[in-house]
Amino acid sequence: MELTRAATAHDAATAPPPAGPLPLTDHLERIFAARLHGLPASTTRALLLLAAMDGADAVIAVPAGLPRAEDEAWLPAEQAGLVRRTGRDVRFRHPLVRSAVYHAASLDAQREAHLALAEMLRDEPDRRAWHLAAACPGPDAAVSAELARTAARARRRGGHAAAAKALQRAAELAPQRADGARLLVEAAAAAVFTGDIAWVEELAAAARARTDDVTLLASAAVQAGRLAVLTGRHGVVFSRLADAAEELAVSQPAAALDLLAGAAVVRFYSGDDTQRRRIQDILRRLPEDAASAGLRTWVRAVSDPFDDRPRLVRLLPRLAAEAAARPEQLTTAGIMAWLLDETPQAVRAFDEAFHRWELQGPLPEGLGGAVAWAHVERGRWGQAREACARTIAVGRAAGLDHAVACAVTVDATVLAFQGDTATARAQAEDALTLVDPLESRSVHVYARRALGAAAAAEGAYESAYDQLRMAFTADGAPVHYHASYPALAELAAAAVRCGRRSEAVAIVERSACAPADNASPRLRALISRARGLLADLEDAEPHFRAALADPALEYWPFERAQTLLDLAEWLRRRRRIAEARGPLTEALEVFRRLGARPWIERARAESRAAGLDVTDSTPDALAELSPQQQQIIRLAARGLTNREIGERLFLSPRTVGSHLYRSFPKLGITARSQLRDLIEGALTGAGHQE
Repeated sequence: MELTRAATAHDAATAPPPAGPLPLTDHLERIFAARLHGLPASTTRALLLLAAMDGADAVIAVPAGLPRAEDEAWLPAEQAGLVRRTGRDVRFRHPLVRSAVYHAASLDAQREAHLALAEMLRDEPDRRAWHLAAACPGPDAAVSAELARTAARARRRGGHAAAAKALQRAAELAPQRADGARLLVEAAAAAVFTGDIAWVEELAAAARARTDDVTLLASAAVQAGRLAVLTGRHGVVFSRLADAAEELAVSQPAAALDLLAGAAVVRFYSGDDTQRRRIQDILRRLPEDAASAGLRTWVRAVSDPFDDRPRLVRLLPRLAAEAAARPEQLTTAGIMAWLLDETPQAVRAFDEAFHRWELQGPLPEGLGGAVAWAHVERGRWGQAREACARTIAVGRAAGLDHAVACAVTVDATVLAFQGDTATARAQAEDALTLVDPLESRSVHVYARRALGAAAAAEGAYESAYDQLRMAFTADGAPVHYHASYPALAELAAAAVRCGRRSEAVAIVERSACAPADNASPRLRALISRARGLLADLEDAEPHFRAALADPALEYWPFERAQTLLDLAEWLRRRRRIAEARGPLTEALEVFRRLGARPWIERARAESRAAGLDVTDSTPDALAELSPQQQQIIRLAARGLTNREIGERLFLSPRTVGSHLYRSFPKLGITARSQLRDLIEGALTGAGHQE
């Protein structure tokens, strides 16, 4: 599932011109139109051409046939106070003048102006197509086809909003209702990537009104459903998707499976177990074939990753190989890998998808937080925060509060691990205000984990336990079938420090029963660590050793370092000080690399108690910057200009420059040319690895 950015900067540059400016009120129109009386015909024609085009046209149209600024045709208009000439530039004195000029002209004159501009722009097919469309008095198959080709070009360069608008206008001009319906469905598919839910639903409804073709109707339902999963109305959306999937199960099984894929995402967000059962029931009714294998695996992995996990894991390499040339499918494969605790595979898939994506196009949509969580687990905290910052920017621009909440909770967790507890707490609490905890159990659990981590970082273990306890139900079951499990070890760590051991034991053992033999090595390690923390002193060592036994657990460096520290503390308390020094040294090295300040302090104190000579290390300069500043620095280090950086991050070039100006002193550099060496040095020092 893919959710893209709301409207790319490229879309803005190539956005279709409207059919002239918006009309004025009668009063304003009469005031400005009065100035048009008595102007020469050449001036009136030049003014109408200028009014009918937009800024993107002007660069090409002026050399192609529009009168130049020095042309005498503009003098009467300038004297009438309608335009201003500055060098080679001619502009209306006010946008309302443009509107008055355009709407004072007859419809025939307006059409002639657009046709003239289309001729001037004959070497610019996209601009030409829009002017031809503006000149159409009614349906026109040829112009409709031109707009469809414009949409295809826009989509290839990542301009999804421009593509959707072109297809919507192409549908309006299509002489055949069936063609119009097909184009509207295509428009809805492109509009999904703008994040504009109302627009997608409008396009899907318009398609339904034009056809009774079951295939098109099914496709329209799928497009509307893909974006609806991103809202916080999980109960309503799930019912809509599941009902549609059931209705299409026999006649359109492929569309039904698509709808079920969206329903599985909703099930993940909501954590509602009744939804899992309904998904499984519908899935059993759908025929199995090779073409649907990937989507069926997605539905199963997202809705219940512990159901036959070994088989799902075996399918991942083949699915990733099949998706090698499709970034959006690579992202899907990465999300499945993350859900199955195959984090190394997930990170590789996300990295490959990112590198293949032109113009840094669509951001991961359904379960987009998986990208950030995978980076957190892999120890790539800076990249995790960058992913969060992108998702937050896109989500806010599109009005998708739930997407924002998902990203904010990941960012808050990293901040808590790094010791910025005040910001972490504020972010997690903000996330909780954006969702209904009964509608979105996943965000609720992630926020509680972040709040628990912040409290633990401050040594407030009673508060940490209370927060982490909310990741589990009153009777000790996980609130969320996936998000709650990583909280088990942290819950145990807080419990032993605030006298809640017996309650925590019951929760850990109940949670351990659910995945049973389908538990991942990572989850088994977390459960073993929790058992070691909660065990009687003489019984703890085997559990800690079990949590560290699998070499693959190095792929989760922070979790492994926590366990190493737990083991070292246990060994020192048992007066096995020499044995404690190795785990302590390794744990401290990881905490320093990650910038986990509270854990660094704890490991340093334990190291000194074990007789180790602990020296301070130089902090990572990038850690002193905000996530947005880190993004800007990394992009600038890759050679991007301020304008290019701004287009990617939805910032003005001036804002980008301001961030760079403020960041350089913190980084100890004075020139942009020093950024590449600084970033490469930071990456080398941090030991980033695959």
